[in-house]
Amino acid sequence: TINYFQDSLDIIEKNPLAHDQKIMHVVADDNTATRENRPLQDHNNCGWCGHENVSFPAIKATNPIRVGRLDPHVVVSSPSPVPTEGAVAIHTLADQPLKGPFGKEMVAKELGVWYGWGKATSKAGYYHREGSYRRYLLLENAGTRGGQSFIQQKGYHDDQAFRRQIAVLATLAKVTNRILVLPQVLGDFVAQPLWVYLDLESLEKLGIVYRETNFASNKKSWYSLSTPFSSITQMAMVESSNEVQLLTTAGGNLTTASSDRIPLSSFTPDDPLSAFFAVAISHPRAKESEALFVNLHHFQDRPIASAGAQSLHDKLAWCKWGMGPGRKYNNIAATSLTSTSHCYKKGVAALE
Repeated sequence: TINYFQDSLDIIEKNPLAHDQKIMHVVADDNTATRENRPLQDHNNCGWCGHENVSFPAIKATNPIRVGRLDPHVVVSSPSPVPTEGAVAIHTLADQPLKGPFGKEMVAKELGVWYGWGKATSKAGYYHREGSYRRYLLLENAGTRGGQSFIQQKGYHDDQAFRRQIAVLATLAKVTNRILVLPQVLGDFVAQPLWVYLDLESLEKLGIVYRETNFASNKKSWYSLSTPFSSITQMAMVESSNEVQLLTTAGGNLTTASSDRIPLSSFTPDDPLSAFFAVAISHPRAKESEALFVNLHHFQDRPIASAGAQSLHDKLAWCKWGMGPGRKYNNIAATSLTSTSHCYKKGVAALE
């Protein structure tokens, strides 16, 4: 087995444009031919071995391996993997090998099979985080399973309103120094992660740290074996009373719940969005909770009143929607969740 991998690596090192999996396939075929005493032929101008024709001699294995086949549901390899209870490994693919790592990585994360980093050596790893490093921001609009909807009455098929909401959410993450857990996007017929639509490179350039949509469902990220977050504060604007309402619980125990209502009249000026930002930044319960869940429904169909949020909005880049009528910003379609449907480095700003 060691010789098999070494032979494959030697060929790939000499032919950088070769497709690694295809080279390993060719070497495996040579091993099988050797084992079966069949004649070997050099691989001259192998047209299917990579991005251009490559040539290399046949591999005459001294100790040929025995090649077998695994069921595709045991090792799931696809641009859009569908794991089953029998899967032991998942390999996300892209249409251009080694040229689309972002989409492959995000699909793996959404499926919960990304390993992460930093558990053994850091208190601030990808999943494993401790103390003050565990600060998360999540969207909690009513009726959307923690997402942002295109099809509710407020903002129905309104891409401008959608972008404003995401800009407000991203601004909250930045000013509260929290990790943004990306919301899902609900359309007429699909529910997809935000990274299909938003170019996350534009978030990175703003210094905003983010995690995949299914991050909170992955037990590798949990506070304990049974509890995702050590403490949670939920925030919403109560329209009927012009108040910002907070509800805080600790350890998932509702008996620890405490609430607070802060009237807009206590702020100068009494602008709802500015008040919401101020509470999220400075209120002790919002500030100290490990996870802050915000309901932004009140701001769904309103212009952005915050200069900071408007500035951030103008720096975000987006891809084509792919759902319902609306303006199209480029040729990236958002119609399916695969490793190739991401928007990274493909979006453009959508100034209003």
